[in-house]
Amino acid sequence: MRFLLAAACLAWALPLAAKSDEKGKSPSLESLFLDFSKTQLGAVSSNEAAKKYLYTVQLEKGKLMHKLLGTIYENAYDLYRQGDFDGARELTGKVLAMDPGFQDAAILHRASIELTGAPRPRISERNLVENRFTEGMALYHQGRLVEASQRWEEAVKLSPGNLKARYWLKKIRGELADEHFRRGQKAYQLHRLRDALDQWYSALVLNPRYPRLVGAITKVEAELRRQEANEKLQEALNHYGQGNIDAALKLLDEVLKIEPGEVKARKLILEIRLEIANQHVAEGRAKYKERQYRRSIELFNKAVEHGYDPRKANHLIAKAKEQIQKDADDRRRRAEDEKKSAEDAERRKQEEEEAARKRKEAEAQAKANTKKLEANEPPPEEKAPAQNNDELRRTAQKHWDQGIVAYSKGDIAKARDEWILCKQFDPSHADCAAGLQRIDATYGGTGP
Repeated sequence: MRFLLAAACLAWALPLAAKSDEKGKSPSLESLFLDFSKTQLGAVSSNEAAKKYLYTVQLEKGKLMHKLLGTIYENAYDLYRQGDFDGARELTGKVLAMDPGFQDAAILHRASIELTGAPRPRISERNLVENRFTEGMALYHQGRLVEASQRWEEAVKLSPGNLKARYWLKKIRGELADEHFRRGQKAYQLHRLRDALDQWYSALVLNPRYPRLVGAITKVEAELRRQEANEKLQEALNHYGQGNIDAALKLLDEVLKIEPGEVKARKLILEIRLEIANQHVAEGRAKYKERQYRRSIELFNKAVEHGYDPRKANHLIAKAKEQIQKDADDRRRRAEDEKKSAEDAERRKQEEEEAARKRKEAEAQAKANTKKLEANEPPPEEKAPAQNNDELRRTAQKHWDQGIVAYSKGDIAKARDEWILCKQFDPSHADCAAGLQRIDATYGGTGP
């Protein structure tokens, strides 16, 4: 809104600003508006940079606004001196709309209102200044120094060449500065340091060259910083005693911002940080015992941040990392063992199933052969024309040998079948009869 008002007054102020430039008094409004381009600082990449950017922009715009209003005020004052009170009133009104605290513009605005329509501008202006001076004198004699100072300040602003007003304004400012200095001394004696500083700053504004004032202000500011630091230090100690460690550290940081050389605060910060570090180490050791190694590493690193010996912390961290690696190796080995055990179990299962299948097939074959023998039917492979005795004995011997092989392998059912065939082809084969008797005696019947 203020910038819109400033733009609105350009149409009136630009010609006068150009005249001021020619005289070398102040920069033109055009140049001031063009200077706004200097506030474009480019792209920003972080929150902190953005804050600095915005602060810089606001600061630069504030400076330019101050220059702009100063230029408009000077133009208004030129109109006032030329007797154009309407123009001066309009410009100062715009200045006050943008900055109500612009005191010089307020003084000129009030004077322009009073003088608007005056038949003899020059005489009216001198009378106005004289009236301000007379009012100031009356207020001064009444002991109303501040109001008197305001009247004489208006007279000086409206008529800088008025020597009487300048003399009395300087005199009353000196008296006011003396009064503020005395009040500051009294407040200092009562150890009201802030009140003393307020009074002495007021005196310094009225008289920047007031003797011994800067030294007194410097001394009290140092005492005030020490007082504030001691108060915060005591508060930090209270928090520390109650176990509020974070609050204590925050206050101690504030103490060091106020008094960077505060030895007690630095020492206490080191003690607190070391205590926190030891707590992190103790908690990290507990987590290590609970086999929470990653959490223990985090706690050891936090301990280092708070001042714990990095070499000791690195040793603890290395042990935790070693345990993490060991656990990972153990898990991998267990997984491999479990996989191998599962594969072995699956293989044994398949072998058992295959053996069971073969056993069932052998049993079925033995039963079939037995039925054939009981029916006096020769086996399929032996169905053939009658053979001579030598061939029958050779065939019987062959079945005897096959029965021996089966028997040595534990396949009793097959051995029995072979020997039965052996006996069928050669009933006189004594070994077949003996083998069958052994099977019947040992296993009974058809065997296992």
